[in-house]
Amino acid sequence: MDLSKHWTLGKIAEACNGRLIDADARRPVKSLSIDSRRIKKGELFWVIEGASKDGNDFVAEAAKRGAMAAVVSRDVFPGLPDPYPLIRVSNGLKALGRLAEEHRLLFPKAGVIAITGSNGKTSTKEMVARVLSEAGSVTLSPGNYNNEVGCPLSVLELGSHHAFAVWEMAARKKGDIAYLSLIAHPNVVILTNIGTAHLETFGSEQVIFETKFEILRGLMPKGTVVYWAEDPWLTELPKRRPQNKYLTFGLGPTADVFGQVEEQSPDGTLVDIFYEGKKQGSVLLKVLGGGQVRNALAAFACGIALGVPVRKILKALEGFEPAPMRGERLTLGGKLFADRYVLINDAYNANPASMTDSALAFMRAYQGWTKILVLGEMRELGQRSGELHGQVGAAIAEAAQAEGLLDDRTYFLIIGTPLTLPLAEALKKCHKKDGPQVMFVPRDEALDVLRRPLFTQKPPCALFFKASRGEALEKLIEDLKKEF
Repeated sequence: MDLSKHWTLGKIAEACNGRLIDADARRPVKSLSIDSRRIKKGELFWVIEGASKDGNDFVAEAAKRGAMAAVVSRDVFPGLPDPYPLIRVSNGLKALGRLAEEHRLLFPKAGVIAITGSNGKTSTKEMVARVLSEAGSVTLSPGNYNNEVGCPLSVLELGSHHAFAVWEMAARKKGDIAYLSLIAHPNVVILTNIGTAHLETFGSEQVIFETKFEILRGLMPKGTVVYWAEDPWLTELPKRRPQNKYLTFGLGPTADVFGQVEEQSPDGTLVDIFYEGKKQGSVLLKVLGGGQVRNALAAFACGIALGVPVRKILKALEGFEPAPMRGERLTLGGKLFADRYVLINDAYNANPASMTDSALAFMRAYQGWTKILVLGEMRELGQRSGELHGQVGAAIAEAAQAEGLLDDRTYFLIIGTPLTLPLAEALKKCHKKDGPQVMFVPRDEALDVLRRPLFTQKPPCALFFKASRGEALEKLIEDLKKEF
């Protein structure tokens, strides 16, 4: 972040409807921080009023650590040197949003892409950024900087040397995405899907759709909407906003950009990609599952919308590596075991659609291997949680049986909780004495149970981990690594 070419204390105060106190309006601001523990000497400390912590309580600490000034929403700060430069605003969080919007508008030539959806946002963001990097410099949301704090901070990273910006947007309530979209003013918006993730928060898929639909609020004139053509909710978009340009992606020929999966193997997923009915080429994606293929097709469509040559888009997708814990492929034992023991860590998050899709993709890719699927709880599904866990188990069992993916080297290890019991019970419909095994075990016994098939079956062996972030399956993975 280098704001000094555009922002001084005075200009920031003006953009945020703030008031300077003991501050030199001409003093340039290079960067800002909202964390008093990590603030660097010379940075501007920006107060955020949180539910559990109020940044105003840490202004004196930030000053001691070398903050050049502070944006505050209170008047009294015990222990603060007097005088000390301040910008007084009514609300630190909203002021940050106002500054971010003004900053974005300084760069009208930048191609800004905003991404939302029930799942696939981060992987799509990373794929889009890789595609666009073939045509110019890109800035993108780091990690999961996708809320009313993280997104504005990402916007402030935009500079004159960037040709593109890719920002992810999430919501905890209606209005959140509209707020972020009106800050970002995107040229392209991507909607990955509408699913049952976060039903506990939103109550229904209808409300989820209305919330995601808000991303169109800030779309720039002549902007493009990219969406999954086979999502029944998203097909409503052109009816709601016929004035926009639309570009669709999917796995069938009704989409503008569509893919045909030719093969799934330990090396990845081989996909033929078509645009306007014509084959554009084939790409071996280092990812598994239809969801990840759709993410790649969304990135392809975005590249088309922004004029990136097809050959460069295909090259970028071929080189894409999944982010940690999002379908990440690990080899256990290093050179000692070569590729005989492989682990797919897809445990960053989970919802019914992603768990079903990725579990089946894993089994298709590793046919003939010993396969151990470690599945945990999917959180934030509200009153339908038990029902949805059961539906996932039934869908996996039915499809796996129909496709002949199950054998005596297939194991399902379900991390035992009241909510995962329906998942285990549904999977047990395919349990056989000399066939697939379904094990429902407490978390503290999981490693011991894993050892049995892992070290009694002949390699090659592949393991797959999937659950919501709160289940912290990465701890189990770390314990497993020590076994090698």
